[in-house]
Amino acid sequence: MAFEDKTQNNIMIDLKAAIEPDTSTEEGTLIDHSFRGAAAEFEKAYIELELIDQNGYAETADREHLILRAKEKGITPYAATNAVWKAEFNTEIAINARFSAGELTYICTEKITQLTYRLMCEQTGTGGNVKQDDLTPIEYIDGYESGELKELLTPARGEEKTEDFRARYLSIVAAAQAFGGNRAQYKAIMHKIEGVGACKIYRVTAQEKRIKIYFLDSTYKTPNNTLISDVQKIIDPIERQGEGAGEAAIYHVVDVLACTSESVKIEAKITIDTGYTWADLLASVQEKIDGYFLELAKNWENEQNITVRILKVNAAIASVEGIIDVQNTALNGREENLLLDPNAIPVRGVILCKQ
Repeated sequence: MAFEDKTQNNIMIDLKAAIEPDTSTEEGTLIDHSFRGAAAEFEKAYIELELIDQNGYAETADREHLILRAKEKGITPYAATNAVWKAEFNTEIAINARFSAGELTYICTEKITQLTYRLMCEQTGTGGNVKQDDLTPIEYIDGYESGELKELLTPARGEEKTEDFRARYLSIVAAAQAFGGNRAQYKAIMHKIEGVGACKIYRVTAQEKRIKIYFLDSTYKTPNNTLISDVQKIIDPIERQGEGAGEAAIYHVVDVLACTSESVKIEAKITIDTGYTWADLLASVQEKIDGYFLELAKNWENEQNITVRILKVNAAIASVEGIIDVQNTALNGREENLLLDPNAIPVRGVILCKQ
């Protein structure tokens, strides 16, 4: 349904065409004045009808109405989450002790070892994934001298963007209904876990009666061991595998595994414009390659294998100001597209400019 042509002028034409032909409808007549006011109101009504029509479909609804429609199926946008870090101190600290660093604040949630603790960033979103400088206690701690963020244990994610949410909703609706421990249910469970960005689910085989779940963290990188362990506990705790103690269905033995990273060495004959050097351009080239590899990682869940394409690599390099041409590109020593393992994503290795 579309009402683009239902403007005030077009409505006026339709109204005047509906009355007796010998009746005067010239500008300034009583009929003209009456119709003009009515046409303006009709135009407003058609605009509202157009919005109602658009918001009635998930493919065209605005965010507010998309959320309402998806909620009918129990699907909601992913909320922004909190980053969790491992921090090291010179002295023991109390659980719930709070610290500041830059514009962020952190709270201690768990003791790991004598001087290392889990700290959760109190601000949600990806800003918490950035390592800050020295931690300053918000309240006095006896004997405190230093504290430092050491390792990002659980990356935070930002609030799910409208188009990402729309695509996820449509894919869930199009796929099998999630229930009874089917693939759709495991995928839905995984995506609700903080720190998880993408996953692949593998059924049991004749050789090994175990379900395998490979995943990426919420920054679409290989997850660290702490996050892997945390997700395993949620899905199917090691000490009680197959007993239904976690989210996995009873009798389902589930192994949670990390998607691996494959380093990609790039060699190419790159023609550089006058006034630039390779050293000047390398950082920008690395940034472009990282952007392309991130796109591939974000789509890993939907692909059987990731293929790193020379055409895309060349385009990424050539998009850097100061580079004129890219030729004879090789990926890991071969001048052909690079097909990765089904459970691997590419990471940038060395980039060599051949003369």
